[in-house]
Order: sequence, then structure tokens, then C-alpha cells
Amino acid sequence: MTTTPAFAIVSKKKRVVKLCCLGVLFLTLAYAVIVIDPTEVIVEDKLSMYEGSYLNRLWKKPPLEVFISIYVFNVTNPVAFMRGEERLRVQEIGPYVYQEFLEHRNSTFNQNGTLSFVPVRRQVFVPERSVGDPKQDRIMIPNIALLGVSSAAYRMSTFAAFAVAAALKPLGMSPILNITTHDLLWGYDDPLVRIASTLLPDIIHFQKLGVLDRMFDDGFDTVTINLPQSVHNQRHDAEIDILPEDISDDLIVGLEEEYYHDLISRSTTEELIRDYSIDVWNGSPGLAHWGYVAKDHWDANRRNTPCNTLQGSYDGSVFPRNISKTEVFKVYRKAFCRTLPIAFEREGEVDGIKAYWFSIKENAFESSMDDPYTSCYCKNNRCLPKGLGDLSPCWYNIPVAVSLPHFYKGDPSLSQAIDGLSPNKEKHDAVIIMQPQLGIPMKANIRVQISLLTNVSFNSELRPFHNTVIPLIWAEMSLEKLTPELILLLNLLFGIAPYLQTGFVCVLALLGASLIATAALVLLCSSDATTFEYDPRKSIRYSTVNIIPYPLRKELEKYGETEVIRREPLLIENVA
Repeated sequence: MTTTPAFAIVSKKKRVVKLCCLGVLFLTLAYAVIVIDPTEVIVEDKLSMYEGSYLNRLWKKPPLEVFISIYVFNVTNPVAFMRGEERLRVQEIGPYVYQEFLEHRNSTFNQNGTLSFVPVRRQVFVPERSVGDPKQDRIMIPNIALLGVSSAAYRMSTFAAFAVAAALKPLGMSPILNITTHDLLWGYDDPLVRIASTLLPDIIHFQKLGVLDRMFDDGFDTVTINLPQSVHNQRHDAEIDILPEDISDDLIVGLEEEYYHDLISRSTTEELIRDYSIDVWNGSPGLAHWGYVAKDHWDANRRNTPCNTLQGSYDGSVFPRNISKTEVFKVYRKAFCRTLPIAFEREGEVDGIKAYWFSIKENAFESSMDDPYTSCYCKNNRCLPKGLGDLSPCWYNIPVAVSLPHFYKGDPSLSQAIDGLSPNKEKHDAVIIMQPQLGIPMKANIRVQISLLTNVSFNSELRPFHNTVIPLIWAEMSLEKLTPELILLLNLLFGIAPYLQTGFVCVLALLGASLIATAALVLLCSSDATTFEYDPRKSIRYSTVNIIPYPLRKELEKYGETEVIRREPLLIENVA
């Protein structure tokens, strides 16, 4: 009989233990990679906002090519229109392109987890992208100062309207001007503006009136945004203030994030606070020119609405990470004089990277007394037609409105009242394309139009302009593409790293499972080998006929040394 030596059994057991340990180690590593998620760790490190971080360096002076394309509306029938023979006819001329450079200065990380800074923008003309030289190209344009002041007086009272008409008549101002495009955009010498700046220097601090000059006159505003730590602190405080005192900690932890946020947002009139949203602008969480008052004001609960509140909106430079398709963001820029809501439109790819398309909502330029998100834009319970947003508080009460170009998405009567307008979604809609995991804009085309609202029926010389919305210019602010460095980073983080990480996890899991299976197989085979014995004499024990010769039997008995071959008692033995 053969048996497996003891040292061989011990050696096999050691090999089995080693294989099992290696298998468990590989499976543990695979699980650790899944739990830790190294790709997310890298993203968190690279794109967290703290002093000296990669995101902070990008944010301070964005290396992005942002262009502002300006299209002006040239009046082609001034004589016939002023005679009342024809409707106003305009011709779109452009683009005149400027590159905008943004810099966030005086950035300060505050102890409460917020970040304060001063955004500074400057525009540089780009002749190679433009249709001509704005300092040479001349256009016919309505007199903004004359029509604006006259219409503003009409809004106040009939007496004021006639008084202003009488005061303006000696100035001999023409209702339609022949000026250069540059003068329209950046300011022309106007006697009315010059007089106003002399009499009211604290209010009218400029002596030339230009559309872009007023739009981009941001001054030096101090903006404070919420960093993730500030958001966490505010949500914790809201939890303490809103949820019942007797609610258990386990129940609070068990609440789903979406439900929890909805619970808090329904319990307050303020917007939901998220990462990188605006906390205060020049020290105020709202827009005073739209009726916002301090929170300790006796009538604050009624007057402060989502319409005039800035908290929870964004300045457009950075958005929160992990954006969902159901989110609606409010974007604020001082040139718009209001927040613009953008909502998810579709999903796609840009340069092979996953992206979400967001467009301006249908009601972005609407105002209704029944809607808390737009009610503050109605003055004296009077709201502008659909598609027009009032800019007058930011234009020294000159009746100016903002809309999408050619009154796209607005009341059809607006575009039908003037010849030469043709609204088009592809040309005139506003879109922001964002990378959802990071919340950074990859491409953007923000398009807005500036128009003059005229109500001048009391003035016979200006009567053809009465009750007309006259388009002046429209601008397209575009981010055409990211820098090669950012595209490479995004491709590495979201195009290559996730697949490499998944492949690495699969290899580790496969190796671990294979090693454990191999150990089990070795153990099973070793067990069979140690219990199996082969004895050639057993072949004759159960033989019914004794066919082995006597000499050979004696030799076989010697094989077992002292063991004598015996047959089972039930078998018949043939004695030789």
C-alpha cells in the first residue's frame, strides 16, 4: 500500500494557504478601489476651491477665449417712418467682435466658508472677426437720450411729460441720429446727457451715453460666493432651525438628500443654497432696485421674493458639481439687471466628453403679478409684454428692455411691428453647455437684445415712435472652446481614468477569484490522494475461482510481509 508522505501534505497545505491569502488580498484591493474611487479623489483634489488649488488658479484668471459679438440695428427708412408713411424698418449689421478678459481680484477665503472677490472685465476689439471698423461705419439710430427721457417723463405723469417736452424743444435734438457704430456702443456726446451729468453728478456720473458702456459699467462690485464648507454649515443650521427638536439623529441621517433639500427649501422663502452660489453682492443678498429689503425690515417677508433675491444664483463662472437633469440655475450678471433661469435641454458630447445643454427658460423675460419669480419686475402693477424684461432701474429709469434677439420666444406682435426682424432658434436662443460632473461651462452662447420702449404721444415730433419697442443692438457672449490643457484634463478624468479604473478592478477581482478557486482545487485533489490506497492483492480476495498458482500466491504474501492473503468467507476457495 502507498501513502502520501507527511511532509508533502504539509507543503501542499502551505501552498493552499498562500493561494487563499493572495486571492483574498486581490479581492480586498478590488473592493478598496471601488470604495475609495481614486478617480474621484483626484477630481476632488484638482477641482476643489482653496488657496493655491488648480481650480483656484484657473478661476482667478480664466484662460478662456470669451468673445462678444455685437449686431446693431440700422434704420433704413428714417424719412418715410417719421412722416408716418411706413413702419420702422431695420437692417441687422454685424458682427463687431470684442474679446472679453475676466479677472477675479482681491479674492479672500472667509472664516465662514465663503469666498469674496471683485470681478474685473475688460473688452478688446478683434478686427479680424468683425465686418468692419466701428469707428468708421455709420448707422442711423433712434436718439436714445431724447426718446428715453421723454418716455420716462410720460411714465411719471402727463404734466411731467409736457414739461419735459417744453424743456427739450429748444435743444433742437433730432429723433434719429447718424453716428458711428462705436459711438452707439461706447458713447456719443449728447447735450441732454451733458446737462444731466452737470446737474446730477452723483446720479449721472457719465457724460456720454453708449449701450455697451452702460451694459459693462460693472464698477467694482464685491461678490461673495458659498464654498462647500459654507453650504454644509448653512444646511446644518437650517436643520436645527426647521426640523422638530424631538426628531432622532438616525431619522435625520436616513432622509434622502433630495427630500431633505426640498423640506428645507419649502420652509423658507430663500433659494436653496448650493456650492459656489452667490451669498451676497455688495453686502446684500438681494437686488434693492427690484424691491429687496434687509431681512430685519418689518415688511421683509412680503417684499423679499425669489424674484429679487440673489442668494442661490450664480455668476456664471463656476457651477456646483454633479449636476442633474432636473436642475434650474439662476444666472446673474449686472448687465442683465436680473437673474436669468436656465434649465436642462438635452444631453450630448463635446470633444468626446459628456455634456449637458442648458437653455434659457421660456419665462426668462416674462413678468406676472401672480408669479413670485417674476412679480417684482412689474412696476405699479403693470407688466411688460411676454419676452421683454425691464432694465430701467439699471439705466437711470430710461425705459430700456432686455430680450432674446429679434424678440425670439416673445410676444409675436413685437417682431411683427418692425420690418427686418426674423426670430430663429439656432441664431437667437441662449445655450450653456456644461460638464455635469465638474459643473464647468464647456461652451456657451448667451444672446440678449437691448431695446428702447417709447411712449411719446404728447410730443407731435416724436409721435411715430409712440408705443413702439425699438431694437437697438443684440449681443452674443460666446465661449467657443476650452483650452487644450483643460480638454486633456477632462479627457483623462472622464474619458480614460474611469475605464482604466474599471479594468483594474476587474483584473484584481478575476485574479483573486482565480487564486481562491485554484486553492480549493488543490485542496480537493490533495484530500483524494491521501485517502486512496492501491493493493494488488485485493484483486484476488474476491475471486470466485482460485486461478493463481500456489508459488505466485506465496510470492504475493511476501509482498505484504507478514500479512496472509485471506478470502472473504462467502467465497469458495479452490484448494490446489
